[in-house]
Amino acid sequence: MINHPTYLVRPNDWSLFELDPSNGCYRHYPPRKRCDGTSINAQPHFTYDNLVQNYGFYPIEKSEIPKYQKKSNEHYDFIVWQSRPDGHGGLKGGTYSEYLEYKQRVEQYNKIKE
Repeated sequence: MINHPTYLVRPNDWSLFELDPSNGCYRHYPPRKRCDGTSINAQPHFTYDNLVQNYGFYPIEKSEIPKYQKKSNEHYDFIVWQSRPDGHGGLKGGTYSEYLEYKQRVEQYNKIKE
């Protein structure tokens, strides 16, 4: 059996995946649990070669996990902000730079409020 890195990151949204020792494929990190408490096994097509060659995943060390979890959370916060309703059945949208300006205004408001 080939030794593959334990952790991979997906560069488009910073999602983390870990090697599932039961089948040698990758699954979401931290592992999601079924309602009975057992872990969901990695899908057979989530192989190291497939994820790296076709989807641009790359290996990271365990010590880097907090950094990438933070980046992933920031990415999903932006997606939520970008998907907010416009009140007419659509979405407001917005660029990442507009999102950063919004976050800065919220931080300034919260400082004034304190």
